[in-house]
Amino acid sequence: MHKRDGFCVRGRQRKVLDLIFTFITVAIIVISGVALLGQLAGLHLYSVESGSMTPEYPVDSLIIVREVEPESIQPGDVITFVANADGMVVTHRVVSADPVQQTFTTKGDANDVNDAVPVLWKNTVGKVVFGIPLLGGPFSVVSAKGCRWLMTGIAAVFLLLSLGRSFYRDRKENKGAAESDT
Repeated sequence: MHKRDGFCVRGRQRKVLDLIFTFITVAIIVISGVALLGQLAGLHLYSVESGSMTPEYPVDSLIIVREVEPESIQPGDVITFVANADGMVVTHRVVSADPVQQTFTTKGDANDVNDAVPVLWKNTVGKVVFGIPLLGGPFSVVSAKGCRWLMTGIAAVFLLLSLGRSFYRDRKENKGAAESDT
């Protein structure tokens, strides 16, 4: 049993805490890294916030969208686009394309009717490559504007604490080994 600052932590409990600590650190770093690398590679990550694309992309799915030329988009493709001047991002399936007007008619899979306003080609973000159920919620938290830097800072602090603990533990073990040799 180790006693530190009046707080006792048994060996097994310490290992569990170390494992949780490491998992959280790695998860934050991986999610942040994937988001950054994805943007550099022309990929965008979004969280599905409505049920309009169920069952293929349920609420809280994480979708990966690749930038493509609008001319390459065909009926049946699922696209992500900016729907209005407020910057609202929507993901729906293309029903038809009008190359003359440079618009798409779209519809949510769970909706009964086509979207009322055609999507201008210039408002297209890209085509959905795939989705991962249940990861959209955590991604939304991590990628929120102010939270992105906060999560990066937390990951850095966790990493430094983990390295510091390892250094402290190694030093303590080396000191104990040196004392037992004498």
